[in-house]
Amino acid sequence: MTLTRGPWQYFSVIVALVALAYLGGGFLTDWGMGLGIEMSPLCLSAGISLTALLIYGEQVWLGIFIGDALLMFLLGANWEIILSSAVGSSLSAWLGFKLLRWCHFSCRLSRIHDVTALVFLAGMVSPLFNATISTMLPMFMGSLNWQNFASQWWMGWLGDCSGILVITPFLLRIYLDSAGLFRRHKKERLLEGLLCGGLLVGLSWMVFYRHTQVETLMDGGLSNAQYLEYLPFPIVVWAAIRFQTWGAVLGSLSLALLAIAGTDQGMGPFVMQTANESQTILLLQMFIVIVSATALLLSAAVAERQRAERQLRATLERDHLLAEVSLKIRQSLDLQQIFNTTVTEIRQLIHADRVFIASWQDGGRIEVVAESLNGNYPSLLGGNTRDDLLTDLPSLFTKAQTFIADDIKALNLSPTLQQYTQRYHIKASLVVPLHLDGKPLGLLVAHQCFGVRHWHKQEIKLLEQLAGQVMIAMSQAQLYQQVQRLNCNLEKQVEERTYQLQEKINEVQELHDMKAVFLQAVSHDLRTSIMGLLMLLKNLQNRPGESLTLSRSILDRMINSSERQLTLINALSEDHFSEQRPLMIHCETLSLGNFIDNLAQEWQPLLKQNQAHLTLNIPNNLPLTYGDKEKLHHVFTHLVTNALKHNPPGINLNIDITLEKGMIYCRLTDNGVGMCEKQCGQLFKLYLRSLHDRRRTGIGLGSYQCRQIIEAHGGNIGVKSTPGHGCQFWFTLPMAKSQPSAVS
Repeated sequence: MTLTRGPWQYFSVIVALVALAYLGGGFLTDWGMGLGIEMSPLCLSAGISLTALLIYGEQVWLGIFIGDALLMFLLGANWEIILSSAVGSSLSAWLGFKLLRWCHFSCRLSRIHDVTALVFLAGMVSPLFNATISTMLPMFMGSLNWQNFASQWWMGWLGDCSGILVITPFLLRIYLDSAGLFRRHKKERLLEGLLCGGLLVGLSWMVFYRHTQVETLMDGGLSNAQYLEYLPFPIVVWAAIRFQTWGAVLGSLSLALLAIAGTDQGMGPFVMQTANESQTILLLQMFIVIVSATALLLSAAVAERQRAERQLRATLERDHLLAEVSLKIRQSLDLQQIFNTTVTEIRQLIHADRVFIASWQDGGRIEVVAESLNGNYPSLLGGNTRDDLLTDLPSLFTKAQTFIADDIKALNLSPTLQQYTQRYHIKASLVVPLHLDGKPLGLLVAHQCFGVRHWHKQEIKLLEQLAGQVMIAMSQAQLYQQVQRLNCNLEKQVEERTYQLQEKINEVQELHDMKAVFLQAVSHDLRTSIMGLLMLLKNLQNRPGESLTLSRSILDRMINSSERQLTLINALSEDHFSEQRPLMIHCETLSLGNFIDNLAQEWQPLLKQNQAHLTLNIPNNLPLTYGDKEKLHHVFTHLVTNALKHNPPGINLNIDITLEKGMIYCRLTDNGVGMCEKQCGQLFKLYLRSLHDRRRTGIGLGSYQCRQIIEAHGGNIGVKSTPGHGCQFWFTLPMAKSQPSAVS
């Protein structure tokens, strides 16, 4: 806030208060820290003077000058020192104020830009003048020698710098947010603040008042005191991250005061690192500057991130609402309903007092066709459209420019428009013209009646976007009539296409019936011949002795081959008709571990014949499942037989059973020749096998039947393979707690 021209008494009071505050800060620095005004590690007056200029403006520099002169006079300095100190302090504070104003500094310190300006411009650049003037004059007068010039200059500069970085943010936060310390927080937030403050005070007290014990505890009794002063620094970082500016300000201020108090008592790491008092003060000042600057920068970074996140959430919410409003507008082809929906949603979205749509009529008239209104204000519907607010502004229609008025009274309106704004309580207005193909259609208007209002860019953009949606909806409504006129021809064309499609469907059905008849005939004839052959072979097999026309091994192979052919023929018939009706299964509670153990015993002759090795990995606590034993027997046997058939002798087979995502996961893995990706993708399809590719690793109809069985149980089946690295067949089965239906 900059001081404006006012009564002389007010200005005098402000100057006097600034002088008293500066004087009080100087006495507190000299008396409370006990190190003298020249060796002060934290110059309270520097922070007070810059804060006064930022709050009341550069006119109060006189209060800084008077306060510093009184302070030096009461401390017993001669007139040359008094004058140089007052000039240096006033000039440094004024320069810091000008530099901050030049870079558009905000007293809230919620941006990295503001904190950087405070640290580098006000904290480091402006104190150069006071430090130089305060040390050069005593040196010329002989009261300061060249040997002490550098340390005196550094202490003066760092003292002002630390005062600006610690005191100025604290006073600004009190001024801008005087109730901030007493705001009601959530219980968890309050407890976190108390915990953070307690840890900071406790660690600072241990480091700066009980340094010997802390050093012994952390370093095993070593006397190295370097860097131990930064032990409380993580707590300050915690406060800055969690509580932003207040956390950084209070944390750095508390740590600085405790460090100064401990050093003043001759304790702490700064005293132990050097025996020189000047070097001790310099180390303390640099510590305060580093901690304060880091905390402020960190708090500003966190605040900026949170602000960006809030803006992003607000933008997402606005876009979501825009999409909803646009959808509601587009869902209707009734223009009046579109208008009513638009004004209602917009008024609720931007919290305006009045939103209406005005239609451009012949003869230059503007008619309000839809309005959403806060009930406390008069309505525009049914009023005299000739004295509308925008009747005297036809350029809005011809140039399609958005009209923005944050304060109607600030505009140079005609008497007619002034009466209009008074009658309808218009304090702020936002008008978006509606144009379609260069032709004016109307206006979309938002009014604020409670008071003046600054229309944000997001609100203006939102209203323009919704205006575009309204224009699209109006265009759609105009096209709707054309669409209705085309419906008669379209219906006729649809009927013709439907008749043609029905003819094609009938042709396909006839072909399907012919295929079914063919498959029935083939399967019946093949089944009959093979069953007769099997009966004959089994009779020969059951005769005693070895005196058979055929050897027993050849007979066994013929029987196995015939049984497989019969199985495939049955599968062909069953799978074909399962396309027309669901595959029925008869489930019962089943222990999959015992079931597979029995199957493994049954497979032993086949495994021995192929010199294969089978390994079962089945957990003991495997839950029960629901399944059809006969169907699952077919699945397991088919997968094992397929692996043995399409791989050379001596392969290794592994059956692994696991629980994954509430399902029983079964894997059959071999180390055989494998398959390519194309074969894996076609493996479980119907009628897969090519008559011209005997080497393909597919299993034809049997694999398709396995897929139907597993899917009927409520599971899935698949294969993973790489040529030369074997195959892994997997399928899932439900646990007993979720019994599947009997239909695939």
